[in-house]
Amino acid sequence: MFDKKAHMRFIEKCYQRYEQKMYQSAYYILHHAEQAEDAVQEAFLKLMKSAVYFSDVDSDDCKRYLITVIKHSSIDIYNKKRKEQEIISYSNEDVMIDWAGGCIEMKEEIDLKELIAKLPPKYYAVVDCLVLKNLSVKETARKLNITEATVRKRFERSKKMLKTA
Repeated sequence: MFDKKAHMRFIEKCYQRYEQKMYQSAYYILHHAEQAEDAVQEAFLKLMKSAVYFSDVDSDDCKRYLITVIKHSSIDIYNKKRKEQEIISYSNEDVMIDWAGGCIEMKEEIDLKELIAKLPPKYYAVVDCLVLKNLSVKETARKLNITEATVRKRFERSKKMLKTA
């Protein structure tokens, strides 16, 4: 049977004993203090929601589990941030569309702003916020009153439209 009080005491002991080590592991992956703190917080939230319990906080199984949880939390945050930093940069002479999936160069003179303006309104709004106004995915989602997943998907689709244009 699952004892909630014992589980919470277990989480507290883990936090007291391993919080700094988990932070260091997260920082090693993310290279950013605030993101490492977020990863530790996410890891402990996952632990609280799970029914995982080890009788000894110092056991090797417990340590391995905590390492796995912080590693996955850190990688999730890293991947989210990488996606948020996808950029489309341009100049009047050479247009370079650059994002995590690769880079396309077009030598002919194309006004990328004109291409972006021709996107359907819902895609234009996302590109406008992310690229032209340099907002994050989170800020864009709030501004457009849509989910972050929707922002990412619309941005992905708009990149495909620009690529084919």
